[in-house]
Amino acid sequence: MKQLSFLRIAPVRGLPSLPFRALCLFALMTLPLLVPAGAQTTAKVSGVVHDPTGALIPGATVEITRAGGSVIGSTTTDDGGHFQMAQPASGDYDLIVVRAGFSPLDQKLHVAKTPVAPLTLTLNLADVTTSVNVDAGQDIDVAAPENNNDVATVSANDMKTLPVFDGDIVATLSAFLDTGIAGEGGTTLIVDGVETSSVGVAASAIERVSINEDPYSAEYRQPGRGQVEVITKSAADHFHGSASFTYRNSALNGTNYFATTKPSEQRNLYEGYLTGPIKPLKNTAFLFSMSRKERDVYAQVLATTLPTVMPTVNVYTPTRTTEISMKVSRQYNDHHSAYVLYKFHDEGDVNDGVGGLVQETAGYAENDFDQDLTYHDDLSVSASILNQLDVHYERDYESVIDNVEAQQTIVEGVATFGSAQLDAVYTENNPTVNDMVTWSVGKRVPQTMKFGIQLPNLGRRIWEDRTNREGTYTYASEAAYSSGTASSFSIQQGQSRFQTLFAQPSGFFLDQMQLGKKLTVTPGVRYDFQNTLSNTKDGVEPRLSIAYMIDKKHALVVRTGSGIYIRRVGVNIGQQLARYQFAAERNLLITDGACLAPTTCTPTVLAEAPPSLFQYQPGLQAPVQAYFGLSVERQVTKNSTLVIGYNGYRGWHALRSVDINAPLPPFTSYTRPNPNFAQVLQLQSQGYQKTDGMSVSYRGRVGNVVSAFLQYTLQHSDANTTFSTFMPQNQYEPNDEWSRSDFDQRQRLGLFATLYPDKPLTVGVGFYDNTPLPYTITTGTDDYKTGVFNARPAGVPRNSLNGGDFQDLQLRVGYTYKLHPRVKDDESALAFSVSSFNTLNRVNFLTYNGVLGSPSFMQPNTASDPRRLQLQVSYTF
Repeated sequence: MKQLSFLRIAPVRGLPSLPFRALCLFALMTLPLLVPAGAQTTAKVSGVVHDPTGALIPGATVEITRAGGSVIGSTTTDDGGHFQMAQPASGDYDLIVVRAGFSPLDQKLHVAKTPVAPLTLTLNLADVTTSVNVDAGQDIDVAAPENNNDVATVSANDMKTLPVFDGDIVATLSAFLDTGIAGEGGTTLIVDGVETSSVGVAASAIERVSINEDPYSAEYRQPGRGQVEVITKSAADHFHGSASFTYRNSALNGTNYFATTKPSEQRNLYEGYLTGPIKPLKNTAFLFSMSRKERDVYAQVLATTLPTVMPTVNVYTPTRTTEISMKVSRQYNDHHSAYVLYKFHDEGDVNDGVGGLVQETAGYAENDFDQDLTYHDDLSVSASILNQLDVHYERDYESVIDNVEAQQTIVEGVATFGSAQLDAVYTENNPTVNDMVTWSVGKRVPQTMKFGIQLPNLGRRIWEDRTNREGTYTYASEAAYSSGTASSFSIQQGQSRFQTLFAQPSGFFLDQMQLGKKLTVTPGVRYDFQNTLSNTKDGVEPRLSIAYMIDKKHALVVRTGSGIYIRRVGVNIGQQLARYQFAAERNLLITDGACLAPTTCTPTVLAEAPPSLFQYQPGLQAPVQAYFGLSVERQVTKNSTLVIGYNGYRGWHALRSVDINAPLPPFTSYTRPNPNFAQVLQLQSQGYQKTDGMSVSYRGRVGNVVSAFLQYTLQHSDANTTFSTFMPQNQYEPNDEWSRSDFDQRQRLGLFATLYPDKPLTVGVGFYDNTPLPYTITTGTDDYKTGVFNARPAGVPRNSLNGGDFQDLQLRVGYTYKLHPRVKDDESALAFSVSSFNTLNRVNFLTYNGVLGSPSFMQPNTASDPRRLQLQVSYTF
């Protein structure tokens, strides 16, 4: 692979001390660990919670209740699975432990005058259908937020029986996300309570993955359906682990709809983890995980006559991904534990961006290299107060290299070739500090208060920008290309290296109050600041969730809530401002006169061309979203729950870009109001978004035969913008863009199920059925003389056409052979499985050609993968 000289980045002056400061902060935070904590004299109930393999379980709710059901003590296990709370008066009580992904534990607790001996509690793994089952004799607080049944959760046990493509459980579960809610920054990924860019651990080292666990919590910046929460396994006090090999080959697969011949493809996945004690050190354990993915696949480029006659071809698009993680945990005493976690991620792709109308010459190679270091500390200050501290440092490096260094040619609706024009290098240093206190108080009115500060995305990004340095010609049609008549020419010159500092600190407070036996109210407030939009106001975000148990016998619960969410704006906007506010990087857009033919585009002409600018609108506001919902859940049988709910959101101050120097109506001339500049893109915040939806979820089990989780969503979404880069067709009428949003997928159905979940031979099922996403008709011509080819035929709104619907049936047949079935607590086993994806080999079209003058107008140009078989063998010990 060729290397470019600009990829060798010199040391950057300015803030070289950021990594050093992070290390100093790390050292300061660890100093208390060197000093033994003082003995606590108050009698307490304490212990540890783990799963059947011995892995410790963090985040489990532990409650002590009276026989009548009132809660007199509540706490949460720390990262080492430990808990403690004040010991009640002598008597008999119930001790209840609840954690998503595990079956609830309810056992008797006898308290005498002497201190209660430390407890060792085991939670059994639950399958994907497990819900909190309640009968008249149980005291589980089903109204608590953590017992919300409108949550999609997959546990480590589920991953052993369900069809999971490439072992990527996060991608599998993302089918239950609401992409419109996620906002411009995309879905938030939270791993062990820390926001991060990648999971960074092997799939077998994941304890569970959840979506919508606590939808209105002030602890998080995103609504529940806009983030994925991942909990990794804790280091265990005895040795165990697993290793697996996954294999796929084109000989076992179908053929892509657009492929004239089946290419030779193969994918190999090696992964595993090992955990156990570190013998020389007391109460210290480790967890090591590794994953290696080798993907040799092809993309299909459709037949074209440009730049020469070419049939449909298969283009090799390999990917290599390596992930390594190491966690070391230490239990200092029964109220103090900590761990250090290191994660390494390296991914390389070749011929990215190729496929459909994009030819191989317009592809690029991409490398993503990330390293993370996290220090986490759990300290029980008292029997009712837990402090959790996270210090995280992440360094990301990403490079993009064009396949070919040449001018790019775009023929609207026909082909893109010549070059990708995307050469760039991104380097980001991102320290993060989170500190949260959980305080359980009250006897008559049990309360769990949480408050803390969060300093995510506090760092620096360096961008070495070499995009579009050779220039891009855009033609309205194949005939225009043949005649050499371009509609626009763009090129970038000047400064290429930019530094952006970003800070997005926040703080929150919430109070979960149990008002009687049936009502739980959780008010909260959050404060967010972001310097990316320097002239906007900071934001206070109130949140509220309420749950009322109407009928305990049937676990009939009504939940409602709402919250204000100030949307985080990406660092890319600050980079745009640094590059183009004063034309430090000259972005030239020529739509008339010289340079529309390569022979006339001389250096002198380019030197005289006016640059484009980027600026903020005066009074710019940060995007705001109100999210609200109402749901009713009911236990229909002892082992099944039905949830019916409504969710909606309204977004105002949504961002869009408007060219305030666009040619004036009636758009017959390319002359701009200010001839000294080309485009003057102004970031504005007058956009509006609206979504309403209904969902029905079923989670249940029928005897020992089948367990299932099913979710159906009916939704409608409208908007007059998408993200900050969205531009209207008529720059003087941006509100005319009101129409279906890009995410307006009316109906979605998702199903996970396992047949014979408790048997050695299991059958896993996944089924997805989605109605189409919309796409837009464009004329392919620059009707508004702006150099932006998004004009539509008169009277035609955005997203007026539907793409193709999507159906995917996935199956997995697995067999587990226990090596020592007669030995108690021995999990040693060999497992074999065969999985199929798109089992019915259905053609699912992904993208369509919406350019009116194109020969393939309204025809699909890409399709999802055909049927694929996946073989896996694993060893667990």
